[in-house]
Amino acid sequence: MQKKNIQILIGILFLTVLYVPKDFVVDRVSRQWLLLSAINLVALSYNLFLTFKGKLKSFKITISLKIFSVFFLWALLSTLYTSSVQITVIDISRLFIYLITFYNLLIVFNEAEISFKQISYLFTILFLYEVFFSYQALYLIMSQGAYENSMANDLMGKASNINVASFSIALKVPFLIYLIFKEKSNYLKGIFIVLIILCYVILNYMNTRAITLSNYFILFLILAFSIINFKKKLFLKSTILILVIFFSFNLPSLINTKRSDKSQELISLTTTNDASSNQRIRYYKAGIKQIISNPFLGVGFGNWKLESIKYDKESAIQYVVPYHMHNDFLQAGAELGLIGIFLYFLFFVSSFSKYLIDLKKFKIRSDLKALVTLLFFTYIFVDSNLNFPFARPMVYIQFLIFIAFLDSQIKKI
Repeated sequence: MQKKNIQILIGILFLTVLYVPKDFVVDRVSRQWLLLSAINLVALSYNLFLTFKGKLKSFKITISLKIFSVFFLWALLSTLYTSSVQITVIDISRLFIYLITFYNLLIVFNEAEISFKQISYLFTILFLYEVFFSYQALYLIMSQGAYENSMANDLMGKASNINVASFSIALKVPFLIYLIFKEKSNYLKGIFIVLIILCYVILNYMNTRAITLSNYFILFLILAFSIINFKKKLFLKSTILILVIFFSFNLPSLINTKRSDKSQELISLTTTNDASSNQRIRYYKAGIKQIISNPFLGVGFGNWKLESIKYDKESAIQYVVPYHMHNDFLQAGAELGLIGIFLYFLFFVSSFSKYLIDLKKFKIRSDLKALVTLLFFTYIFVDSNLNFPFARPMVYIQFLIFIAFLDSQIKKI
């Protein structure tokens, strides 16, 4: 088998981690970590062997990999002062798995030389797979009676919960948009538009407000893209796309008056009597207090789950404590101080910003590929600020795949 095909196979193996079967497993995420570790062991051994033999293509360590490595080392240093070394070691081992995954993915894209169109079709195939199981669940529910908002978690399909499912599906939308604009066949364009409609209808039923917030950002960015690159035909296509997304996302609410209005969901985020919003605000305040109390070192990587008890004990229900802060950036700051949050944020934005901004020419890219990149970044950024994708391999591996792909594209710009 050719070296290129082996690397493609390695990439496919990483994708299988997204859809680890959850039957007969108490903690599906643990099974994902186990499979990811096994794949990385094989992939790293193979890549190191090729490196030793001098058979890998010239591979320059990217700035994002350097930053991620420094972030890992800073987290590793926290074992010297953390209150629970065991918890820190467990979480650092997962961080190390992500680091090696990213390294192996960089090699995959360096060797395979995948195009933007090919990566878009890859994410489209994944989209079809995920959406099928969510619609299958929706059909079963509706065939037995009316759908209620409380049933949303039944639509999670191959994900571990509804938040993971909704953002995993949403992350594929930018690639569908790319194919709508790039494909010359009207037949294929029609198929991709139907897929976008199916996407936003199911996202409505999934009923997560983080997705609602993200979607309105997405509409604004598409509009801005069409204005910046103003051409009559492009503006018309963009307007149609905006209308399709808006009405698809609101269609179930328009048909069934019992379903919540998506605009009202955004307003509810700011109300003082909203339990979910109040809970997150409480977590964020606790995280900020912790950063202020120890701005340099933090409490140690992974130790927020212990430290949060003292902040939330008055509001805790029974023995439930905030295991995650619902904000990956603030949690990095609470656990690793200001240096930790800076390093993690820098890693998060490095590939996106380098792809979108040409510092040598002082120019911001505004083409279709830049739009896709910005839309993807918007979804993952909102998810990282309202949830905790870092702890969810199904979402985070897709993030690592795309930024590894972007790093392979930067040298071609």
